[in-house]
Amino acid sequence: MQAPVVRLSNGSSESRVMREPKKLVERSADMLIAGYYLSRCGRRDNGRPAGPPEALGVESWTAAYDFFYDAMGDGRTLSQFRNSLKNTRDTFDHLFDNGRVGWINQDGKQPSIRNNFARINEEWKDRSDSELESFLLRLQTGSVAVGTEENPFPRARTEGGLKVYLSRRRERDPRLRADAIAIHGLECMGCRFNFERAYGLIGKDFIEVHHAMPLSEAGTRETDPRTDLIVLCANCHRIVHRGRRVCLSLAELRGHLRKGLSTTSQT
Repeated sequence: MQAPVVRLSNGSSESRVMREPKKLVERSADMLIAGYYLSRCGRRDNGRPAGPPEALGVESWTAAYDFFYDAMGDGRTLSQFRNSLKNTRDTFDHLFDNGRVGWINQDGKQPSIRNNFARINEEWKDRSDSELESFLLRLQTGSVAVGTEENPFPRARTEGGLKVYLSRRRERDPRLRADAIAIHGLECMGCRFNFERAYGLIGKDFIEVHHAMPLSEAGTRETDPRTDLIVLCANCHRIVHRGRRVCLSLAELRGHLRKGLSTTSQT
């Protein structure tokens, strides 16, 4: 096929190759639910437009979109994913009192949602925010999947085969672990759990050590066990890393614990 000739303002001409437009990735049901959740459950603050939901442990909308990227990226670049999830959130915005207007058409009106967007709203509009949040966070970590008509129920799956993995790991100094335990003790700094108190002798001297700034982000550096390392039980350690692109601080972890205890005491 011959390349088209483009006439320039100076009278000359050049040939330009027409590029195929990039194929758009269809939004998955997971992404639609994530956008619905972000629109409905955002954090209210002094009458300003809602910020990201508190459960995500992030301050900016960009970080909120990134929270779901690993689980829902579907081959998009990070920039493409951010735009797509933001547009999904905006599509639902006019349904909720979140301080944002959402999409407006050429007539200055908010268009009604249709198709899969309408289906998600119908499925979740009468269910509680806490149920939606719990489902979405499990969806993000892969512990639950959106069902399909073909496979509505869990089924037995084969596992246990051998695979060989070649990977890179950040170097760690085992002496820092011992130093951190000597400084901070053996009680979880998040929830105060102590393995020896709970399990007896088998739990003696056991605790996990966590880098407050993950080595994957900080790279090679000097690590001070007094300020850069904290001790956590296995549960709290998993929670601070639950968001694949977000690592909770100790203060944020304790905030979630207080919120959880407060909710439990009210039920």
